[in-house]
Amino acid sequence: MLLVCLCYIVLLTVPSIVVDFLQIRHIQRFSNKPAVILPEKDYAISFQYSLASLKLSIVHTLLSTIVFVCWVWFGLAMWQDFVIEESGIGFIIFVLGFVLVSSLISLPLDAYKQLMLDKKYGFSNVSFGIFLADTLKSLLLTTVFGFLILWVLLWVMEYPYWWLAGFGIMFCFVLLVNMLYPTLIAPIFNTFTPLNDENLKARIQDLMQRAGFSANGIFVMDASRRDGRLNAYFGGLGSSKRVVLFDTLLDKVSSEGLLTILAHELGHFKHKDVLFNLFISGILLFVMFFIAGNMPSSVFEFLGLKENAATCLVVLLLIAPVVMFWVMPIIGYFSRKAEYRADFYGASLTSARCLREALIRLVNENKTFPYAHPVYIFFHYTHPPLLERLYALERLNKEQLNKQ
Repeated sequence: MLLVCLCYIVLLTVPSIVVDFLQIRHIQRFSNKPAVILPEKDYAISFQYSLASLKLSIVHTLLSTIVFVCWVWFGLAMWQDFVIEESGIGFIIFVLGFVLVSSLISLPLDAYKQLMLDKKYGFSNVSFGIFLADTLKSLLLTTVFGFLILWVLLWVMEYPYWWLAGFGIMFCFVLLVNMLYPTLIAPIFNTFTPLNDENLKARIQDLMQRAGFSANGIFVMDASRRDGRLNAYFGGLGSSKRVVLFDTLLDKVSSEGLLTILAHELGHFKHKDVLFNLFISGILLFVMFFIAGNMPSSVFEFLGLKENAATCLVVLLLIAPVVMFWVMPIIGYFSRKAEYRADFYGASLTSARCLREALIRLVNENKTFPYAHPVYIFFHYTHPPLLERLYALERLNKEQLNKQ
């Protein structure tokens, strides 16, 4: 037990906290320096919010470590006693109960972040009622989908090479969620209304046509009920694809700025970044299921667990955060490259100057702190630092002007 806990601490807890501390020390160096990109007041707010978020991240890491130790040391063995021997329903309750209990343990920190920290710095509009409703909906979805997935997985786990079939089932589920999310899942949490600005709608459709992109409607999401940040995205796969604009974006960004943001998003479509992300997800799922399917019996004996389908899945869920921490730098590297490509494509559809101004506008409204430690970027950033993106767009803008 002690060796398992030490491995978790060495591979996840310590490096996570070290990376957060490096980021804290790095941004503290800029506390008294002149503001860049952001106005001085927003720069100070962004600095304080970044520090508070990083400290909360450290607390979350420590809590996750304590929870892991408790599960490994006595929690899983105790929870296993509630499982009916050789019962499929008992196995499902064992795994699903583990997921739900773990979610509930982290709930107080989630509540603090949304209801206190984000609200203190002017980001969150979430009321306790909305937070409670969102939590109950999320738990219900987790229970329903979790039960169905586990029922299928536990059935195939009776056969040889079950992990290969399990991978196929989970990957199909990922594809299904991507298809259903914009039309069935997202509306559970937010209201989506068709864009009623015909002029803007026509310009967006023209932009999509130029990129060879088709969507099943352009919708406005009531994001302001929960958050003051700005965003837009293309959601779904196949015929379920739709354009989603945050109502905050429509209120605070000009039509030109909105179009250039959408042009950037179209760049992801043009370069097939969504398909690439699904491919990466598939590889990650394959690796996780391979580990689960080839786990030696000694692991279960070491943890004091019976070796069966349910305990195999729970051990997989226990080690997943460690695997994700060390895989994220690879995912982040390709994601940052994709963002640069999307920027260049978006600039080609509109202009580098427009995209540059739109990004600055987004940062000003979202109050994103402009500096980050290279190690923190390596482990956590899926987008390049804004200053680097702006420098790249500035060079592109000069090239475009020289060609005119």
